Amino acid sequence: MSHPAALASLARLRWLAIAAVPAVLPLSLPWLPMSLGVVALLAFNLWVHRFARAGSAAQGVVLLHLGVDIAVLAWQLYWSGGPANPFVSLFVVPIALATALLPARGVAATAGMAVLAYGLLWFDHRPLPHIHGEFDLHLLGMWLNFLLTAAVLAFFGSRIAAELARQRAELAAERERGARDEGVLAVATLAAGAAHALNTPLSTLSVVLADLRDGVGGADRAALAEDLALMQTQVQACRDAVGQLVRDARAESGPMAVQRLDARLRAAQERWRLLRPGIPATLVIDEVAEALPVAADRSLDYLVLNLLDNGADASRAAGGEGVRLQAGLRDGQLVLAFHDGGPGLAAMPASPLRSDKPGGLGLGLALAARVCERFGGQLEPVAGGVEAWLDPARLEHGK
Repeated sequence: MSHPAALASLARLRWLAIAAVPAVLPLSLPWLPMSLGVVALLAFNLWVHRFARAGSAAQGVVLLHLGVDIAVLAWQLYWSGGPANPFVSLFVVPIALATALLPARGVAATAGMAVLAYGLLWFDHRPLPHIHGEFDLHLLGMWLNFLLTAAVLAFFGSRIAAELARQRAELAAERERGARDEGVLAVATLAAGAAHALNTPLSTLSVVLADLRDGVGGADRAALAEDLALMQTQVQACRDAVGQLVRDARAESGPMAVQRLDARLRAAQERWRLLRPGIPATLVIDEVAEALPVAADRSLDYLVLNLLDNGADASRAAGGEGVRLQAGLRDGQLVLAFHDGGPGLAAMPASPLRSDKPGGLGLGLALAARVCERFGGQLEPVAGGVEAWLDPARLEHGK
């Protein structure tokens, strides 16, 4: 039960209590001081009405409401027999409400106030006047007290149970949406990786075709054969990227067979060399990280390929000779550091679908950042490159 709904229900119960006062007027009690308690409830409810419209419903406000109810109940009991009054067990109601609305400290504070008020009534209170058939009247009071307590607890209990059921249903629906979205994101990650992997050989093909178009007339047979072989390699890389996407989709992007980290990174390095022939990519793996078990799906390979590709472009723009990938453990995380000799990034791009590179799709860094988050890490720009931080435990389990 939310705090605003609980406070509104408490306010309505106070209005009922105030309206019920005329029904007990025939009893011989000190009504003048006891009426002050009713006036206090009336004033507090009027203040609550204005305060509730301001929209505040913090835990401290709930504690204030319960404290006022305990204080007014103690005041009324002081003038009507104290512990001998059959309605003294109403002190249990605020504690029961606190258990459903407040944390442990709030429940302890509410219980402390109720116990203190009850205890003080033992030391001082005004006795009930002698009435003929007093015991029968006491039994009637006990019955009325039980009826009132049962009604209040049943009312709040049903409201709280309904609210808990609603929250459980929302959590289950959110959990189901999260699982569904995670599957969609996994496939989208693979699709984005495949798109990026396709873009690289297509860009190479575009350059080669432009060269052939411009110089085909004067090209010798050996140079033409070399260009055609390169084109064939890039076409095959495109076919491999599409085929890999289909295989990953059929496997529902699940974990792969466990491999050593060095084997996984070297396989990605070899595949990248087919995509970007002529650009050296150096791989350095620390000894402590070589044998790390890895069962992550193909998105990890796309991360390596995309960041190597971006590093190669940055290195070429800066007049460098290639890109260097160093893998090692740092602070319990696996760090894949891509060094390209370029100026580096001041910050991650604000938009994941924009690229400063000619012909770029803007997917490389976005995909890499998504993969890092998926495996419990992050992508950080550093001087001369980027670093991909990954959780070894999540890489081992593939999720």
